[in-house]
Amino acid sequence: MIPVMESLARTYRGSVDFYILYVREAHPGENYPAHKSFSEKVNNANDLKRLETVGRTILIDDLEGTMNRDYGARPNSVSIIGKDGIISYRADWNDPREVEKHLNLLLEKDGYASEVAPVNVIDNYAPTTPRVLRTIYRVLSRAGFASIADLVLMAPTLVQVRIHARSAE
Repeated sequence: MIPVMESLARTYRGSVDFYILYVREAHPGENYPAHKSFSEKVNNANDLKRLETVGRTILIDDLEGTMNRDYGARPNSVSIIGKDGIISYRADWNDPREVEKHLNLLLEKDGYASEVAPVNVIDNYAPTTPRVLRTIYRVLSRAGFASIADLVLMAPTLVQVRIHARSAE
């Protein structure tokens, strides 16, 4: 979602601050292994900025993932925080169209999250389209073969979690 979010950040420049929270390597590989030091994490975040042409500020979480846990530790998640410090939108997977809709609602209320109905989107996993698969392959290939293997090994667990979440509804 980097190109789309970069576009949103440009569209809302001056009205909304956009950040990326760099947490950990979701699927570590031989080129981008799990972080053993904060300096490794900083180097990987700098590579992300350079290789993916990221213009937004990248915030780097500590090695323990404190900030990620504090915000719910969701994959590819997005949070919108009003200027009053209140989280008004949180989703476990980023859907830029929904983010933009909520940003517009928030801006209509001068940025005060206390003035809009909070949104908490759970189990909105991105559909697996050819474009998504190409992006996954491109990013995981850069990380190394072990990264691809990690995703393949985790896939049954991810599917099981998703099925369990849906059956609990």
